[in-house]
Amino acid sequence: MLPGDSDKNNTAGFDFTGNMTLLVEDIVKTHPYFGHIKPENILVVVSPSNGSSHGVVAKLRPLRFDEGSKTRMIRGGEYAVPEININGNNILYVLYFLLPRYLNFGKLENKVATVLHELHHISPLFNGDIRRFDGKNYAHGNSRKKYDELINIYTREYLDSTANPELNIFLNYKYSELRRKYGAVYGNMIRIPRLRPVNSIKRYLL
Repeated sequence: MLPGDSDKNNTAGFDFTGNMTLLVEDIVKTHPYFGHIKPENILVVVSPSNGSSHGVVAKLRPLRFDEGSKTRMIRGGEYAVPEININGNNILYVLYFLLPRYLNFGKLENKVATVLHELHHISPLFNGDIRRFDGKNYAHGNSRKKYDELINIYTREYLDSTANPELNIFLNYKYSELRRKYGAVYGNMIRIPRLRPVNSIKRYLL
């Protein structure tokens, strides 16, 4: 649970990361552009934020380097990120949602667009690296406006074609409204392992 949420009943509460994982799975099944993504290799987590409507609402953390490399040479040493393994699946990406800020971020369409925005950063090769555009602005390309316009198109296409619209109903609620309805909002939380020398790497089994 996030700080401030009720824990009066262990069975009470809204499982944000569980429901968001189902939504990600539906996006991958529904929209062909995201068909290369394997949800079992993505870990959806939450991170606490303040109540301000300004600032980052979500972010994608890749767990591999350029072209999917597991290691990188830094100052003459070889470094890697410790592996995260869940039920036998190596996690290649961690998808963060900052709460309560994300749930207070506009209408349902805005929140779905945010999910698609982060998923679009995933490499078409699904190798743990991000999608890289040519030029200096490799994350979003030369025009952030065009990037956002494309995401808006994908958002509309997904919402119009999903066979499971009930999976995004929770995004109609603000954070305080979900708390009132369910008693608490909770989800997986993880501190991303820092880069470490290869010879000292530990695996994270969840």
